[in-house]
Amino acid sequence: MTRRGASKVFISHAGYDKAFAKLVAERLSTADMDTWVDTDKILVGDDILAQIADGLATMDLLILIVSQTALRSEWVKRELAYATIREVERTETLILPFIIDETAIADLPWQISSRHARRIDPDAAGAAAVAKAVREVLARRLQPHAGPSSPAGFAPDPQVDKLINDVRLGDWPSAERAAIEIVRETDANGRNALFERLLDYQDTDDEDLLWQALPTIESVARLAPSLIDRRQLSRLASHRDFSVRATAASICHDWALDFPQLVPIDMLLKLAVPDEDWYVEAPALAALKTLVRAIPPVLQIFFSGLRSENPDDRIRAAQALAEIAEQEPELLEADELKKHFTRLKRSGDRDAAKYLKQAFDRLKSAKAVSRYKYGI
Repeated sequence: MTRRGASKVFISHAGYDKAFAKLVAERLSTADMDTWVDTDKILVGDDILAQIADGLATMDLLILIVSQTALRSEWVKRELAYATIREVERTETLILPFIIDETAIADLPWQISSRHARRIDPDAAGAAAVAKAVREVLARRLQPHAGPSSPAGFAPDPQVDKLINDVRLGDWPSAERAAIEIVRETDANGRNALFERLLDYQDTDDEDLLWQALPTIESVARLAPSLIDRRQLSRLASHRDFSVRATAASICHDWALDFPQLVPIDMLLKLAVPDEDWYVEAPALAALKTLVRAIPPVLQIFFSGLRSENPDDRIRAAQALAEIAEQEPELLEADELKKHFTRLKRSGDRDAAKYLKQAFDRLKSAKAVSRYKYGI
């Protein structure tokens, strides 16, 4: 029975993994969540497609139970594709992947290949780990993000409203046109009161206004980076709304390409973490990879990650080094890669070692690439 107000969790799995899916559902149900598992929700005579579509359309999260069998399942592929579309529409992480067999990180579908995919056993302890992760994600959505509190009493500004009125989600030219008009208002001392009022729009409760303001803020930061100082960027990076934090991460990524010395690496390190929303983590991690050429010591961030006690941190670091090796192999030393590869292989960390092997192999040849190397 669906409980009023309960979070809805869709459990995507292959038929072969149904016993574990039901174990996860039972664990989540004890935490007062409404779970969707096909054997519980689809009754004799029901329209299967309609029932699944309803479950996907109303879900708050999708638990993806990853196995070799699941990766071959057409149902799982369709459910993952739908959830990916929902993520893009909502700009919110919905898919939580958990690997229950020997499936390598490199074999994951593109939608989740760069995510924090945990490896668990298909038993009671694994089900408890899934339930704990779900509770943490849902709690993070409801709680303010750690950082400075938002100013009380946001008030719209008529001049800002007029400038961003035509900005549409995904329409960057409209945001850039609005940004140009805002940049025009910069005074002889380099101060821009209009942009400062635009920054206050990060605290609006009007979702439409927020999605008009954020791309405009990012466009201003690209056009005139001197207009946004560390204090203002920190306000964005520590905001309670992940969409605002994602804007801060994207500004850092833009600056990493053209103004690397302006990028506050300490902020990136706080944004490029696995427990952040993917839309924040991805551009922050891309910015760190981009910075390696201009600021070589940044490379040590990834080598340090290879020594983490957390296997997921080691995989993320190895993935980053493999991508750097593909895009800019001249930045890496074969001897250092080999040293870390040998250590990881001896320790039994096959997933991280596999990515370092890819990095090592890629050093043998280079190719011409766009300067926009680390897409998100």
